[in-house]
Amino acid sequence: SASKDTIEAAQSSVRRRTDYILQVLRKNGIKERCIHCSSEISRGESVSMQTDIMVRTDSLMKCETVRNLLVEKLDPSVRFTSISFHHTPETKDSKREEAFKKGIANAKSKAQSIAQTMGVRLGPALEVTELPQEMTQRGAETGTGMESLESDPNKPNPEPFVSLHHRFNSATLLYSSEVAIVFEAQALRCCSHKKCPKH
Repeated sequence: SASKDTIEAAQSSVRRRTDYILQVLRKNGIKERCIHCSSEISRGESVSMQTDIMVRTDSLMKCETVRNLLVEKLDPSVRFTSISFHHTPETKDSKREEAFKKGIANAKSKAQSIAQTMGVRLGPALEVTELPQEMTQRGAETGTGMESLESDPNKPNPEPFVSLHHRFNSATLLYSSEVAIVFEAQALRCCSHKKCPKH
């Protein structure tokens, strides 16, 4: 944000910082589709302009690296919110499907092991039943994830600082899938035609 005497001066001041931030984001592999910018200009005793930049990434390490670099390089006129964690519907659906596929693979592996123990060959699946999936959360999120990292001295009882990794673990969703599969068991043939030994 910036407060200047003219719109042009405010825009120029904010643009320099915005361009630098976008340059750092691109150099660190953040795609354009993951960057959203919005600007607002207001008039009072002076002209004020504020630009908000929201960045989405699935790499916590990259997010930490970029944010810490920008905090170090930019002046206090650029404010940073704390990192927040969100799950898109597409990501949730993808993880549910991944859990289901792993459940099928585990069920088939166990059935194969049982078939070998019983001396039979595992045949095709005759029936597949997916039991209700379970989704658990490691812990409740603290706050909205958008609060300032610094406590407000004007608050009589400031909330205790919650570490980034604690909030990350609290926002992590765990999916489990239970699958029941009925396989056909086929008898093993030890040999063929006239080569079988006579009993």
